[in-house]
Amino acid sequence: MSNNQPPSLDVKHGERGKTPSENGDSEMTFDPAVVKKLKLKTDLILLPILSIAYLFNSLARSNISNANTAGLTKDLHLQGNQFNQVLTYYQIPFIIFGPLVTMLTKQFGANITIPVMMVGFGTPSLATAFVHNFGELVACRVLVGIFESGFLASVIYYLSLWYTRTELASRIGIFYAALTSSSAFGGLLAFGMFQLNSDKYFQWSYLFILEGSLSLFWAILTFLVLPRQTSTAWFFSEQERDIAAARLAQDSVTSAESKFNIKESFSEFFTLHGYIRVVISFVSGTILTSNANFLAMIVRRLGFSVIKTNLYTVAPALTGAVFLVAWCKLSDRLRERGFHMAASAVVSLIGYVILSTIDTNNTSVLYFAMFLCTIGAYPATPIGSTWMLSNIPNLNARAMTSGLYISFGNCAGLLSSNIYHEWESPRYQTSLSTNIGMSIALITITSSYGLWMRWENKRRDNAAGVALAESTSQGINNARDPRFRFQV
Repeated sequence: MSNNQPPSLDVKHGERGKTPSENGDSEMTFDPAVVKKLKLKTDLILLPILSIAYLFNSLARSNISNANTAGLTKDLHLQGNQFNQVLTYYQIPFIIFGPLVTMLTKQFGANITIPVMMVGFGTPSLATAFVHNFGELVACRVLVGIFESGFLASVIYYLSLWYTRTELASRIGIFYAALTSSSAFGGLLAFGMFQLNSDKYFQWSYLFILEGSLSLFWAILTFLVLPRQTSTAWFFSEQERDIAAARLAQDSVTSAESKFNIKESFSEFFTLHGYIRVVISFVSGTILTSNANFLAMIVRRLGFSVIKTNLYTVAPALTGAVFLVAWCKLSDRLRERGFHMAASAVVSLIGYVILSTIDTNNTSVLYFAMFLCTIGAYPATPIGSTWMLSNIPNLNARAMTSGLYISFGNCAGLLSSNIYHEWESPRYQTSLSTNIGMSIALITITSSYGLWMRWENKRRDNAAGVALAESTSQGINNARDPRFRFQV
């Protein structure tokens, strides 16, 4: 071990006389036992807390669709397309405030902003139980949208401060499984809550009371547990803090405490990469939000009762969660993103083609198609987020691009919330055709972008006269640096 290396890091350098690039590996290797221990601690403490927090976030977003199957539209005397308007009014602040909230997370720390956001969306979600008209419902949903706007981007940015580029997709996948599980959990909660009957409240009111209250409780726990970053992690030893910081610095994060710089924040949009990524986000977001918002409504076309409709959403959602984690794990293992996103879109495409062409009376085949739609809808978003984060070494640019990436994905909600028309029931052909087109677009864009990255990496290797490792990015501040290698 080098004499000037702090003993606590317990690291080894590459082969004597060769640079890290010539070794084809990163500059330092760390004691695998210590690395395994610190990753296990992070996995067991941060991921459950954040995943459950995102579960409640997702429930606050999708519970209105469950409530609609129990008569919300009728009970609140909504007319025409007012239910779709409610979804749209929610999406507007959800889109606008996302990047700002993500930059606040970088500035003040996720240990502060995430609990504040949970209180912010949990309170109006709880209040929704007591609304009696369209205006009150819109007011509650707008407040939910404001405080949910930066939640996902903030958590994804936060996770990138704890895991290296080759570890991130599987962790974000586990976290995203909470979104998929929310469809199942939400269906089970709705099934249970809709058994309650009272003259005092609407049948669907109990769903909002329960889910809003759980969000507020979890906000308190999150505030007490989350550390700001690796250097302040209460569950790390001093040695583990040093190694965690060194691993991230070597991988892509040169300083977790870098100061805000507005030019650096928008630097990805001085190139084509920023624009390609937000297009990918919008396209994959359309497929995702279509499934999340309307799974119960699509299953309703099978002709089941209100209670059975919500119960029958559980199996596709749980199956989707399992495939999501497995697909993200495979993406990390193979260190590949673009083709994995394309493959998930192929599954969605098959599902939507079946829904679009099979007779509506063939309930068994239609239900199978819902499994395919759900399985294919979810992997593209966490893998796409990881792909974006992995190729942005600058933290200012990473935080801003994360916020914009999620915001453009949220923009897709404006589209998906207005393509399900009751007069098209039970086929909903406009929605099905839109999702077929988006699936084809996602396959084309992600495959092409991944192929370009492979070509660019090879071009840079040829120009440098040596093949650099993908993980070699220490001291690199942007992807235009000729030493940087894209994670494909």
